[in-house]
Amino acid sequence: MIEHHILSNGALCSVEGPPETLDGVLWVDLCNPTRWEERLIEERVGVAVPTLAEMVEIEDSSRLYIDGTAMVMTIVVIEGMDTGRPRRAQLTLVLLPHVLITVRYANPVPLRTIAARVARHPAESDSAPRLMATILEAFVERIADVLEQVSGELTAISDTVFFEEGKGPQEQDLKKLLQKLGRQNRALSILRESLLSLDRLLPFLRDATSGKAARTEGEVLPQLARLSAKGDKRLKAIERDLKSLSAYESQVEQELTFLHSATIGLIGVEQNKIIKVLSVATALFLPPTLVGTVYGMNFHNMPELDWRYGYPLALGVMVLSAGLPYLWFRRKKWL
Repeated sequence: MIEHHILSNGALCSVEGPPETLDGVLWVDLCNPTRWEERLIEERVGVAVPTLAEMVEIEDSSRLYIDGTAMVMTIVVIEGMDTGRPRRAQLTLVLLPHVLITVRYANPVPLRTIAARVARHPAESDSAPRLMATILEAFVERIADVLEQVSGELTAISDTVFFEEGKGPQEQDLKKLLQKLGRQNRALSILRESLLSLDRLLPFLRDATSGKAARTEGEVLPQLARLSAKGDKRLKAIERDLKSLSAYESQVEQELTFLHSATIGLIGVEQNKIIKVLSVATALFLPPTLVGTVYGMNFHNMPELDWRYGYPLALGVMVLSAGLPYLWFRRKKWL
């Protein structure tokens, strides 16, 4: 699907379908594009649109490069937090001097709310480079929101594990806690990758827009989009936010690692209790079993077979041999 967006009276107006001409078009969004739609946009702008296979490549040369007058940048984004199944997705931004093109095979939250964001500050998104900065800010804020969500989930798990009085590990359902920790770990992993991709994008974008992009000897640098002084300040602000978020993400990761180890430890404690009960039961029933085994032998010359009180005596010895170890265990507080 193709949508193109025009800034009109301070609002971002969306029109479904490809634009007839790029005049006045601020943003072209390709969501799950077909090959025909990709070729159509390529003909209109003269830039090759990356395919999904190209977008998922991890090397920087495939994610950040200049193609003619366009800067092609791919970042990792997170989606699915609202459904409890976080997953990574790729978003490619193709920045040309007068239009921004996005290619995506997902529907991340920041792009769903970008129109409202532009409406609040239309002057900050009245050109392709400024709109791209606005989109990057939205994704940074989304990372911060998800980090806060993960941190809140870990706090709830910590309260369950360490602060719920009167509940043993069995009642806390440690298996479900481990599943929750696994989901939060996946979310953190995606956020870490997203932060890394943004951290690599910003220097590339700043160098390219300032004319410092790397080039081969004799190559003429194309006329790329330029950021204003205010736009450069916005990129620096985003870089500062990324540094603080990276530090916060490391702190949350340490907390998750500790909670995972603590939960595994509690599972070990619970298993040890079960093994302890089984060991004590074995120790209690071993002497009576021995007595019963002795008197269960079918030898003819056994004096106790002719005793009138042999059977009650054997039962008494069994009870006594089990009772004495039981009292000993209680005295040692092993039970």
